[in-house]
Amino acid sequence: MSSNLKELVEYSKKLNILFIEDNNEVREQLYKLFKNFFENIDKCFNGDEALEKYKKKEKNYYDLIISDISMPKLDGIQLCKEIIKINKKQEILIVSAHTEKEKLSQLEEIGIENILQKPVEHISLINTLSKIINNIKRNKEES
Repeated sequence: MSSNLKELVEYSKKLNILFIEDNNEVREQLYKLFKNFFENIDKCFNGDEALEKYKKKEKNYYDLIISDISMPKLDGIQLCKEIIKINKKQEILIVSAHTEKEKLSQLEEIGIENILQKPVEHISLINTLSKIINNIKRNKEES
């Protein structure tokens, strides 16, 4: 492991993550994968539950939101819109099986750039997480 990646993984362990996935099996598989990077992960089953948890954070927001698109009660797109209303600088990663251009363009319209397709490829995950974690680190250093 390169020293840069090692340093990034060490930094990522301190971050607070909110992970939303409605499929139990997929949630547990991805959770195990994300635990390699993050120690503090809150899991939710749907968008409503996630939004409630997010609002309770009151200014001490999560460093990263990782969400599916298709979920019961409040889908990932609506969840992202609500979160961005609360915190415009929130880092969000969408992990979804959806490849529909309409849904992807809705995410881009609200400023979501980080989207991974399921099944998640490890190289894509590492590259995307590295980019996000570097952004979080840079933003924290600037504040």
